[in-house]
Amino acid sequence: MDKNSLLSKKLRSFSSKLMNTEMMKLTLDQKMHNWIEELGRFSTADRVYIYFFEKDENDYLIASNTHEWCRKKIPSVKDEQQNIPTDLFPYYKQVLFEQRKVVQIDTINELSEEAQSMIELMNFQGVKSILAVPILKDSNPIGFIGYETVKKEISWKDEDSKALELVADLIARNY
Repeated sequence: MDKNSLLSKKLRSFSSKLMNTEMMKLTLDQKMHNWIEELGRFSTADRVYIYFFEKDENDYLIASNTHEWCRKKIPSVKDEQQNIPTDLFPYYKQVLFEQRKVVQIDTINELSEEAQSMIELMNFQGVKSILAVPILKDSNPIGFIGYETVKKEISWKDEDSKALELVADLIARNY
């Protein structure tokens, strides 16, 4: 069996877990909790999260971590990640919100000086690698979903981004 066939089989199996009859009876909030837990089991990530965008009272774009799953012994950062002005992280804002593209950081060393605030946040939280995809509703970014590693740097695989894209699409369709 070739690599693409194995990837397709693995993603079909993952997809069926996300779409089972019992899962479909849950609220969106419950589904999102279950979906990120499944993503955690599917991937090598130490942390899986969902952020949603909204405008604050001054009409600034902010992001809040609404759902998070962590491997054992990995600390949660959810409480610290509420109402974050996206202007504090221009790299993330540009790629996820404006360009509507995937953020893939296999190592902090690949980030340029323009992403200094990202480097500082990753260092502060001990994050080694990040993979995040936008959640698009009618082609508009409403948030993002992502993986982080804390224990070691990794090179993300196609199956990792495909699984995130699958769940991002499920969230958007149920939102």
